[in-house]
Amino acid sequence: MWLHVLGAAAGGGLPQWNCACTNCVAARSCSPLVTPRSQSQLAVSGDGCSWYLVNASPDLRDQLLRNPKLHPHSEQGLRNTPISGVVLTSADLDHTLGLLLMREFTPVSIYSTAGVRAVLSTNPFFSMLDRVPGQSQWGVLPTGTPIVLDGNLKVTMVRLPGKPPAYVSDEWRKQLDSEDMTVGLILEATNGRRAAYFPALPALSKETLSLFETCQVVLADGTFWSESELQSLQAGTPSATEMGHIPIGGDTGSLRALSNLSHARSIYTHINNTNPVLDESSPQHRVVLEAGCEIAFDGMEINL
Repeated sequence: MWLHVLGAAAGGGLPQWNCACTNCVAARSCSPLVTPRSQSQLAVSGDGCSWYLVNASPDLRDQLLRNPKLHPHSEQGLRNTPISGVVLTSADLDHTLGLLLMREFTPVSIYSTAGVRAVLSTNPFFSMLDRVPGQSQWGVLPTGTPIVLDGNLKVTMVRLPGKPPAYVSDEWRKQLDSEDMTVGLILEATNGRRAAYFPALPALSKETLSLFETCQVVLADGTFWSESELQSLQAGTPSATEMGHIPIGGDTGSLRALSNLSHARSIYTHINNTNPVLDESSPQHRVVLEAGCEIAFDGMEINL
């Protein structure tokens, strides 16, 4: 199984267009200590030829352009792609806006929970994925049940605590199952090796940690270092857990638990532009590495 981290930042990327935080200023100044990152995006393949996107980032076009393995092949005709489908972990804009970049008359298979499908089906923007009959094919996947997407890749959706995206109206929100809005993924190759992809992780339960123990690679939510990271920069902003992200640091943060996984390679992704771990000279960056964990970057490749 091949995993390509096409983007490792949270929404807005690094640098974020309207942000003058320390990391964004350093990234714009081409500091060797703070490397720019695009918004979180993963590509996975069970055979190295057929690829699935996990989510569809707003930066998807540039991410595909930078990765030749995901380019169309001229010998296969005018319109073709090695991308076999898209698996969505939520209906958040950061994970779905890139679908609108896939409207150019090429069939696309999209997989999600029933709740995520219900949210997106009410938005007329996504009708652009059906400019020709049968262009988009939606598959609703049950949580907790392994599904073989092709002969070489098995996917299991893991239900997580969550809520509908902020853009969903209050009236529509009352009709949705909040427990069907956010999932993590277990990706399994034919050789039995497994990877976890959890870009949004509200908490680390015993059940989730047990799942991680069955994996060789865990790509986990690294959005914030601390619970009050945004609040310390701008009053009135929500905390990390209020936004659905367990922080990395602190006594109840994810680092302590992930560093104790016995066999898994633990990698933080979906990292917010304000997170000090992005600065390679920071004590937080050093603490993560000394704990045996890693910090994802655009272009990171993982082979299992």
